Amino acid sequence: MKNDELFWQKLIEGDKNTVKEIFQLNVPLLVKYGRRFTSNDAIIDECIVEVFLDLWKNRQTLDKKGTVKIYLMESLNQQIKTNQGQRQLKRA
Repeated sequence: MKNDELFWQKLIEGDKNTVKEIFQLNVPLLVKYGRRFTSNDAIIDECIVEVFLDLWKNRQTLDKKGTVKIYLMESLNQQIKTNQGQRQLKRA
């Protein structure tokens, strides 16, 4: 819990090393989690990058009470759904 609060605080303050640390600690989990929704590793990788770009871009509006892993997993789930929906529209 303390780590999450520290991560959020440093992230909100604009500490780029914190993003790097969160990335390194969570990417293996996110890849595994992403495979629940798609077997396409390229889509998973693309969506993980988008999650972290959004995390940085929206860092000042984050809910500091949440946990980092849950935030990342929920964001990845939403990003994959969005990505798949866009791909289906392109095929139509």
